[in-house]
Amino acid sequence: MVIGTAVGLFFSDYILAFISERFSGSEQPSLALLYPTEGFVVRMKLGFVAALFVMSPLWFGQIWGFIKPGLYANEKRVVIPIIFASSGVFILGAAFGYYILPIAANYFKSLAPADVAVYWSLAKYVDFALRILIAFGVVFELPLIIFALAKLGIVQPHHLRKYRRQAYVGVLVTAAIITPPDLFTQVILAVPLVILYEVGILMAVVAGKPKKANK
Repeated sequence: MVIGTAVGLFFSDYILAFISERFSGSEQPSLALLYPTEGFVVRMKLGFVAALFVMSPLWFGQIWGFIKPGLYANEKRVVIPIIFASSGVFILGAAFGYYILPIAANYFKSLAPADVAVYWSLAKYVDFALRILIAFGVVFELPLIIFALAKLGIVQPHHLRKYRRQAYVGVLVTAAIITPPDLFTQVILAVPLVILYEVGILMAVVAGKPKKANK
């Protein structure tokens, strides 16, 4: 993480420009530094989060190393592809969040009165943007998790359908926890979560009933 953060700091200007363009759009940029150390804090945060994304294959590999000793051989054949696919799915989810970001930003800018200029703190906007990117990266893992659990025989499709309503309540609670404290971003995260849950049910059906492991 230290090495990854150092590399991320080197590219922090490019990352900042990449994220900021989703705020500006066709209008004049209206992000501002509101306290002396804000620019430094933003670059450190961007470097750290960049390291999280770049090093995500290592994190998922560490998860694999932790659970590997407790699995049977046939279970390992299920989990290994899931671990490696998780990294790509995480980045795919973040890319979707990047697409959603200007929609969220424009919504909040539209709430300002007509005679009030919109100037956001750079640090606050970066926090807002990174939280959305990470949140979508995490929630896109849901179908893979459900597929792995179904493949291992821990959950069954009919159970997922039976407790669909309870799952939707859990989705809303999860969206409220991992998004900024406003209804709009909670909704735009909850809708994909519901869709991903339904995709997870389909993947559980595809997974089928796993064979019994030989001890």
